This record gives sequence, structure tokens and C-alpha cells, in this order.
Amino acid sequence: MIAIIDYNAGNLRSIKKAVELFDKPIITNNPEDILSADKIILPGVGNFGAAIEHLEPIKKYIIEKINEGTPFLGICLGMQILFEESEETPNKKGFSIFRGNVIKFKKGKIPHMGWNTVKIVKDIPLFEGIRDESYFYFVHSYYVNPKDDIIAGKTDYYVEFPSVIYKDNVYATQFHPEKSGKLGLKIIENFVNL
Repeated sequence: MIAIIDYNAGNLRSIKKAVELFDKPIITNNPEDILSADKIILPGVGNFGAAIEHLEPIKKYIIEKINEGTPFLGICLGMQILFEESEETPNKKGFSIFRGNVIKFKKGKIPHMGWNTVKIVKDIPLFEGIRDESYFYFVHSYYVNPKDDIIAGKTDYYVEFPSVIYKDNVYATQFHPEKSGKLGLKIIENFVNL
């Protein structure tokens, strides 16, 4: 069972519809569902601080599952939450799964919105069947700044930023695979098939 985490933010229906092409997901914020899930997807739209507040009651269960080795996919804000802190709300602490912070774009039109390419840096299971420099759909004003060697894909928008990260059982994309057409669905299929 794939648990899509519900924390009062964003595009749950579109990610559910995408996952349903390959598996039977549930949208949930129930600790029992999270603890019994085979895989977890943390989608994300909105404010870092607000998301952390909504996730507080279930944060420990998500972290427990990550630490157990359950495959995890963070999308957009769901990627940023994995880090220690964000410039968006400096007083709120992230999940600290990874060392590093989240910083705001200093140039260009913000948010960075629309189609952009992903340069593959590491060959990971999520990229199976995906060509280097393929296009995916982005909507974000902030990007992650990892301190460790976890970058699997990079994208250029006035600055080169990490658009895919990976370590062990944890995958995350800054783009929205559920809004990225056939290739986005391939990313979701690859995650489901892990």
C-alpha cells in the first residue's frame, strides 16, 4: 500500500490519479496507515512553515518509516521539508533527514514556473527509461542546498540547483512528476516498482 500524506496542502488528487495507474494508493494522515505503508509519498504545495505545523502530529511516524528503509518520495515542498531549515520560515525546523537548508531564488521571475530540463548527475532507479536533459514541470520559489553528496539531478534557472536528490530509500524531486506528462508518469512508475 502506498500512503500519500495529506497535510492540507496541494495537489493530492492529481498525484493520487497518477499513482493509480500503477498501484492502489490511499490519501491519509493516519499514523496506522503510515506505519503499515509499503511506500510513502509526501507531495507538496505551499509554505514551508505551515506544512511543518500540519505535519507535526505525524512527523515522527514518517521519520520512523524513512529510518526503517521504507521507500519515500518527496515532491516539491515535500523535498524541501527533508532538510534542516528554510529561508521561507527560518523559525521552523524541517525533518532534518538531510543536512542543509532551503534558499530562495535571487534572480529571475519567481516562482520558477514551467518546463525545464533535468541534467542527470547520478544513475538512480527513478531515472530508468528517462533521458538526460528531459523536461519536467516546475513551480517553486525556493530550492534545496544540501551539505552531503545526495544530488542525482540538476536544473538551471539563473543558478544550477538540485532538482532530484537520492540517498538509500529516499528520493525527492523539485519538479512535479504528476504534472510532467509521460516522463513524469515514468518517474512515478519507477518509484512504484522499486
